Amino acid sequence: MSALSAHKGKITVLDIGNNNITSEGSLYVAEFIKVTKSLRWLSLYMDDVGDEGAEKVADALKQNKTISTMDFGGNNIHSRGVTAIAETLKENEVLTTLELSYNPIGPQGVKALCDVLKFNGKLQTLKLGWCQIGVSGAEFIADCLKYNTTLSTLDLRANGLGDDGAICLARSLKIINESLKSLDLGFNEIRDDGAFALAQALKANEDLAVTSLMLANNFFGKFGQVALTEARDHVYEMSGKEIDIYY
Repeated sequence: MSALSAHKGKITVLDIGNNNITSEGSLYVAEFIKVTKSLRWLSLYMDDVGDEGAEKVADALKQNKTISTMDFGGNNIHSRGVTAIAETLKENEVLTTLELSYNPIGPQGVKALCDVLKFNGKLQTLKLGWCQIGVSGAEFIADCLKYNTTLSTLDLRANGLGDDGAICLARSLKIINESLKSLDLGFNEIRDDGAFALAQALKANEDLAVTSLMLANNFFGKFGQVALTEARDHVYEMSGKEIDIYY
């Protein structure tokens, strides 16, 4: 890893995932991020960088003007580390895709992200699957979606949202959001009430941009399925827009 910061060639894609570089190795990655003028895509997937490593890389990203895709997935990052990443988004306007799945960031971590993303950054894709955000985290995201105008893809799989989380998100989508195109709520223990709320949101907001709603491996039955199917058909009849719903 120490040779990375001294590399002189033009690297545009760098995948050093599953290499257990830890926070120590992330220091060298951070130094490279500061000097590279060519890197566009960087993956540190499953590298055990932890909060300390996330802070080092996040600080370096404040100075970087080229990286548009960053993968921090599966790095044992908690609210402390993701708060540092969120602070970076206040200054970085290049990053458009951020992968944070499989990190225990919890509700406070997602709150730190949402507080920034309301009015800052250029993120278009945010992946937060398996991040233990719960219903409280869904509330923060729903509030963020009222203001954010850049996010088009949002992955919230397996976060224990349940009906309450789905209803909270649906309430926000029903009234305001016009930018989100793809929403993944798979593996969230959503039952009929949550599915019905999402269906109503699709029908109520004619300007809703969503064209892909993924609800795989949830717990709703025939009532929820019918509500979603009717909502999809209603939107097509009224606007000609097709919505793909997977469950």
